[in-house]
Amino acid sequence: MGHLSDHANLFVSRTFSKAYGMAGLRLGCLFSQAENIQWLHKAQSPYSVNAAAMLAASAAVEDREHIERYVTEILECRRRLCRALERMAIPYYPSAANFVLARFGDRAIEVRDRLRDKGILVRDRSYEMPGCVRITVGTKAQLRTFLEALAEILG
Repeated sequence: MGHLSDHANLFVSRTFSKAYGMAGLRLGCLFSQAENIQWLHKAQSPYSVNAAAMLAASAAVEDREHIERYVTEILECRRRLCRALERMAIPYYPSAANFVLARFGDRAIEVRDRLRDKGILVRDRSYEMPGCVRITVGTKAQLRTFLEALAEILG
C-alpha cells in the first residue's frame, strides 16, 4: 500500500470473495488517503457491513498460512486445467485470473447445461466471445469432478 501516499487519487480495493472464500458475505475493503475516505463516508450507509462479516474478515486476514496454501492450490489447479483442456483439444485463452475461458464452439450452451445438470456451474460467455465458457478454477477435488464430468459430456 506504499503508493497510497504518493498518489492523491489512488484507491485500492480488495474483495474477500475469491481467495478468502467469503463470496456470500459480499464483503470488501477500500484503501485510499484519509481525505478520500472521509468523502466516501458521507455516502456510506451506517449499516453497510454486519458484525459477523467484520469478524470473519478479521479472522481471514489473520490466517495468512491458509490463504497462501489455498492460492498455491488454485494456481496449480489452473495449470492442471489448462493441460487437461490441451489434452482434450479444447482451445482456451491463457489466464492469470482464477478462471479460464474455454472455446467449445457450437457446443458451449450444451456443455454449460449438461454441467449444470451435474451440479457444476460454469458461465456461458457466448454473448461476449462466441462459443466460450468461463470455468472458475477450484480445488483439486473440484477440478477432478469437473474434468470427469466434462470428459463424459464430450464423449
